[in-house]
Amino acid sequence: MAVHIGQELPLDVVKPVLGGDGLARHEGMAVFVPGALPGQRVLARISSVKARHAKAELVEILEQSPDYVPPVCPHFGVCGGCDWLHMAYGRQLHWKRELVRESLRHLAGADVQVMPTIASPLIHGYRNKMEFAAATTIITGARDIRGWTAAKAGVAVGLRPRGLANAVVPVQSCTLCPQAMVDAAHLVGKWAVETGVQGYDPDTGRGLLRHVVLRLGTDPGHMMISLITSNDPRGKEIAPRLAEYIAKKMAHHSLTAISVILETRKSRTLVAQGERTVSVTGPKELIHVLGDLELAISSRAFFQVNSGAAEKLRDIVADFAELKGRETVWDLYSGVGAMALSLAAKAARVVGFETEPQAVRDAQANARRNGITNCRFEAGDVSWTIPQVLGGASSERPDVIVADPPRAGMRADVVDRLLEIGAPKLILVSCDPATLARDVKRLALGYHLCRVQPVDMFPHTSHIECVAELLPR
Repeated sequence: MAVHIGQELPLDVVKPVLGGDGLARHEGMAVFVPGALPGQRVLARISSVKARHAKAELVEILEQSPDYVPPVCPHFGVCGGCDWLHMAYGRQLHWKRELVRESLRHLAGADVQVMPTIASPLIHGYRNKMEFAAATTIITGARDIRGWTAAKAGVAVGLRPRGLANAVVPVQSCTLCPQAMVDAAHLVGKWAVETGVQGYDPDTGRGLLRHVVLRLGTDPGHMMISLITSNDPRGKEIAPRLAEYIAKKMAHHSLTAISVILETRKSRTLVAQGERTVSVTGPKELIHVLGDLELAISSRAFFQVNSGAAEKLRDIVADFAELKGRETVWDLYSGVGAMALSLAAKAARVVGFETEPQAVRDAQANARRNGITNCRFEAGDVSWTIPQVLGGASSERPDVIVADPPRAGMRADVVDRLLEIGAPKLILVSCDPATLARDVKRLALGYHLCRVQPVDMFPHTSHIECVAELLPR
């Protein structure tokens, strides 16, 4: 019997799927239920129907799962930040391993042993970076079958609710980050209201404030606040005023330095990333200590959001690389150089490849900062910088290639380059098992997957980081 929109069904949730939804089945049809845990029996209302699956909203929990724990955040269920906060942490690790294994088997045809997920050193307050959004619609209350409670405002700063793009939940706390970050975001919103700064509306393109990105380095006294605004000339005036305002209001957090970076974005796409840096007030870099490295990070450069788990990730890559001191290593999508510089101590030479020019400048400065001379960085699109490096007079073919691409994975032309080079070892770092599986399948023309190690970079969320080793066929 076919299901229809609005139909209420009792369902037994059997497991989670990529994206965090619970999977149930009704007469052979897959039904995805956001917020449902494996082991729960739920009453769910069908919200959409496709040819082979349906999606449903959770109405009531009929039988509770042994995986369940009471969520420790008052905003859980409204805010879209952590979809697994109500799952016992040990079970989160179990299911993340299963999701990686299933993705590789079903999407890449790779039936490989996936090692148990390595836990994060911290499971609360672990994020060194938070992205808050600004909007003109505030969401309050709880999400249930009746929908959201919404109110209009000139501007509000908070976290996105799950399923709504142009709205925010003005959170007062967050289990994922230090309280200082939440307090700073709240103050930015309060300051915007007091000064008449309007929130951005992507439907009309009007309004100034779009996102507030907060970073903390190893020194918790230095906070970096990046304001992503529309392309408005008034923006140049606000960074120094905001820095002064935050310093006065957050004296109880013992901040020793505050950086306010103003970045503009023309595109209406709701991404917390500026296209142009307009002004910098205060220090332009944060310092992160990663093992024996000291790394300076600028506002637009990528760095792992979980510093403790990032060290574990680095150690796994080094273990997989098995360097003896004679090798040439390439690090694709090298960011500020954290991985490349970590591997340099055990390699003859390392070349990092990175598209973002500022990240390359950061990486070069970090090499100098740490006295590392056998590591260099190439700026530009990976697919065309690789041939340039191979064609250079002093180049050597790589013995090991490490690739940590964005969530979307590697483009087909980059995979083609890797197959042409045929390095003796590939190590892929991925934050999305689906795109990792796609890349592994493409690389199967020349490589086979040997081992995979998940690392919990994102506790209480369904996101998964993992490291995969591939060797030539």
